[in-house]
Amino acid sequence: MKRAFRTLLLFVGPCLVLSACAAGSTLYVPGDLTRPARAVAPAAGVPQVVVKDFAYTAPPDNIIGRDFDRARLIAWKGEPGKAMADLVAGVLVERGVATVRRGANSQGDEAVPIRISGVIRRFEVNSRRTGGLSADIEAKVSLTVTAEGPGLSGPSEQTVTSSASISDLFVTPDGLREVMMTTANAVAEEAARKLLEAKVVSPSS
Repeated sequence: MKRAFRTLLLFVGPCLVLSACAAGSTLYVPGDLTRPARAVAPAAGVPQVVVKDFAYTAPPDNIIGRDFDRARLIAWKGEPGKAMADLVAGVLVERGVATVRRGANSQGDEAVPIRISGVIRRFEVNSRRTGGLSADIEAKVSLTVTAEGPGLSGPSEQTVTSSASISDLFVTPDGLREVMMTTANAVAEEAARKLLEAKVVSPSS
């Protein structure tokens, strides 16, 4: 009996140590947020739209969520304000709108008919087990885009929110990035769709 107990300790002991080390650590989401690869012809003509960096209040240490079961923080070292602006601009280019990207404090944007800015209201990813062996990983992104310029009668504002989730046995950095990519791209596509439907922007002829 004692020998069986010692054998059990030899197995369980390292597992407990590893669990203790994992608890309270930080899990980092790798890479950047990108658009799915696809062939896109450059829009003809001079730029009609400029997309500026979106405003985003970064939390301390770039924390964007939590793995609740293992008491880990989830962080991303990227810049959501720039990443989401890149995605929205990318979708507009795919839709045939002559679009350029510029920083928040760039000069000379007055010459472009439509200026698009934005505010990221929510940018997070969390994981938790709701029963069974799998962990649910869910991302949520909320974005308000504002279009203004001499080509419009007044500012136009659109708010878009989206979420996505996956289930997996383990919470991994690649899984976190996958669900963040899906959600961020869905928000960018919906924002561009609303701008096009409202006739705020249009494909270049």
